[in-house]
Parts: sequence; C-alpha cells; structure tokens
Amino acid sequence: AVAAGTVYVGTGKSALIAVDLQGGKLKWSYKTPEPIGESSPAVGGGMVFVGDLSGVFHAVEAATGKGIWSYKTDGEIKSSPVIVGDRVLIGSYDGALYCFNARDGKTMWKFKTENYVHCTPSVADGVAYIAGCDEVFRGIRISDGREVLRMPGIGNTASSPALVGNLAYFGNFSNEVLGLNLRTRRRAWVYMHRQRQFPFYSSPAVAE
Repeated sequence: AVAAGTVYVGTGKSALIAVDLQGGKLKWSYKTPEPIGESSPAVGGGMVFVGDLSGVFHAVEAATGKGIWSYKTDGEIKSSPVIVGDRVLIGSYDGALYCFNARDGKTMWKFKTENYVHCTPSVADGVAYIAGCDEVFRGIRISDGREVLRMPGIGNTASSPALVGNLAYFGNFSNEVLGLNLRTRRRAWVYMHRQRQFPFYSSPAVAE
C-alpha cells in the first residue's frame, strides 16, 4: 500500500515495513509472529492494518511503526483488510469475516461461514460482499453483521469479487469466471474455456 510518500509492505521475514517511496530508505519495521503472506496492508486514519500467517490481525501507527492493537483469529490470514469509515474488515482461515472498530480493536461483529474466508471483501452501499471457499457468495451488512444476500453454488472461490453496479465478477477453482446479478440473485453469465481447464485464482478488475 502506498500513502503519503510511504510504501507499506508485509514480508516473508515476519515483518511489516515502511519504506520511503522516493529514496527507498527504511523508515521502520514492525515485527509479526509469523510471515505476512497474501494479506496486503490497508492504510487509513493514521494507521496501517495487515494480517499474518499465524492468524494475528495488526493495527500499527503509520508514522512510527508502533503497535496499537492486535487480534488473534483461529486461522491464518490471507485476506486483505478493508477500511470502511471507523471500521475495518478482515477474513480469516478460521472461516469468519471480522469487523473491528479501527481505533481500538473492539470486535463489532464476527460472521461465521462454512470454510476459509480467503478473499478480500468488496464493499458497496454499506454491504461487504465475499465469495467463499464454502461455495457461497454472501452480502454482509457492515452496520450489524447481518447476512442480506446469499447465493450458493458458485464453486470454491479464493478470488476477490469486483463490483460494478448490480454485478459482481470473480473466478473459481472450477474453471469458471462468473458474473452474478445481485438484484435478481442469479448468474448473469459464466465463462469457461473449452480446451484449457484450470482454476482462476487471481482477482478481476473492471474497466469501461
């Protein structure tokens, strides 16, 4: 993550580091219990948030690298955090999507799914959308953690959904790229290559 001339990145040497964007000089290093894997930092409100492979979610002061608060989930974290106002969301391999008060780390709610939450939540109109390893696409209301949309049968999915209007796009491990209509709660379309059979692991981006 890049913010205010600083690059924040998690490392395989069990650290979150801050590096000057222009000169590449290390500003600070914050030690984590285990390496930081696929969780990319999120920056906001003077803080940096990231999860590590021991399942600990960290809130660190962006200017100094001082730890502010942390929370231990029951599984490794590969999801990336998303800041929404005064709250921050993160998924864990313990099967839950968490919502914390960004400032003090108070757990606002915890939504339990039936398998890993690998993806990074996508947020629109106060709802966090996740495509799960339990083969269910869900919309979770950020204000109270209530499930407001549930679409099963999407396949085992690690991809983070991209949202455009009423449509959500992502790939799964069954060789499919899906477009879901969130208003009708049906598949708008599905793409599958006729010859090549492979999982779609990366997350989509939409332009024009």
